[in-house]
Amino acid sequence: MKPSRTTFLSMVALALTLPNATQAADYLQKSIAAYDAKDCAPVVEQELDKEKIDRDKISKIDYIKDVISDSESGEEYNYQGWVSFKGCGGNYVVNMNRYCQIKTTFATGSCKIENLRKIK
Repeated sequence: MKPSRTTFLSMVALALTLPNATQAADYLQKSIAAYDAKDCAPVVEQELDKEKIDRDKISKIDYIKDVISDSESGEEYNYQGWVSFKGCGGNYVVNMNRYCQIKTTFATGSCKIENLRKIK
């Protein structure tokens, strides 16, 4: 038996209002209107907390606007947070779209995430 259109629409509306694990994990990302790369700082901070990165090992964080293309129809770009550390020659990069939503994260150079975490 096929559900009625009203039942189906009610089920869709309910599904859209229920939070899921992804929504809970990146709640901060959905609330930011970015006008500059530094506007994504709270998202980078949240990612560092999620990864349990030891803040004492961080030497600096640079925020970069990565221009993908610039044409008459507009500019396409991403934002990046480059986290530098005192004890390794490399960075932890948080790559985000223009709305500060995380696309990818990765370590560069000799930096290994497991070596940057807080010791329990």
